[in-house]
Amino acid sequence: MSLSIQYISKNNDIEKVTEGDKVPEDTTFTWYDYDSFDDEDQLLSDFDFGDITFEDEVVKNYRPAYHNYNGYKLLICHAIDKETLEAHAINICVMKDIIITFHNGVLDDFIDIAEIIKDKQDDLEIDIALHILLTTVEQYFAIVHDIEDEVISFEEKHADEKKDKDIPARMFDIKKKVFRVKRVIIPMEELAEKFKEQDDIFNSPRSEGILNKINTKIDRQKLIIQFSEEMIDELKDNYISYNTFRMNRIINVLTIISAIFLPLTLITGIYGMNFETMPELKWELGYYMSLGLMLLISISMIGFFKYKSWM
Repeated sequence: MSLSIQYISKNNDIEKVTEGDKVPEDTTFTWYDYDSFDDEDQLLSDFDFGDITFEDEVVKNYRPAYHNYNGYKLLICHAIDKETLEAHAINICVMKDIIITFHNGVLDDFIDIAEIIKDKQDDLEIDIALHILLTTVEQYFAIVHDIEDEVISFEEKHADEKKDKDIPARMFDIKKKVFRVKRVIIPMEELAEKFKEQDDIFNSPRSEGILNKINTKIDRQKLIIQFSEEMIDELKDNYISYNTFRMNRIINVLTIISAIFLPLTLITGIYGMNFETMPELKWELGYYMSLGLMLLISISMIGFFKYKSWM
């Protein structure tokens, strides 16, 4: 089990222990941090949550969530893996003067409790929960900026390439990254909006300030993602447009060539039948006359196509 417990003593000092029975009864605030999804059985035995369902690698809701139960509140937000861009849940259970986090990875570097409790107020557990959410949202910036840089770099390197067969696949890979990030950021915005409707939670200017910061950061990230998405869409449209134009030109040339050779094929087909009663077959200059006729037809058709600006 990987349990880390931080509590605030009656002297307002922050202490750390690894076992629940070492937490004094006179603490003013306690944070239980389970940093592995394998700890769920221990978590459920330590606290009576009833029928509550935590999100982990097996139980995935794919959307941040907020549930208000009798005696506690459950907040589920998502961190993004920078390598795979997969969403990983952070379960935050809030009780009176108690906060419980259940996730994979380390969170004590994620949030500085000492900084939060400088001006300790009521509902400290709400402030810490929102700070975890704020820090999670701030981590999105590194990912969205990486995507933006990748899009700009792609545009600089490949904007003038028109025949590279790998370009569509590269565009698809970037687009897939955008989709994976959007499916986390957009629901997080909905979650923040849902918080605003919970007046019983955000009853202090401090909490409202944190929530406003979260909304502001999400708005900036959405703009970056929107810019990246629009740029890659424009590059894709330009690539498709050029290749469509190029294909049309090729088809146009092939059509003109076919049109020129159509009457010539007719002539050769007729005189390839070898009927004995065909008088032209006995003409001394018939071969040269037929070649001259075919040349005249070809030149006439080419001149006509040029006159019509078809070639």
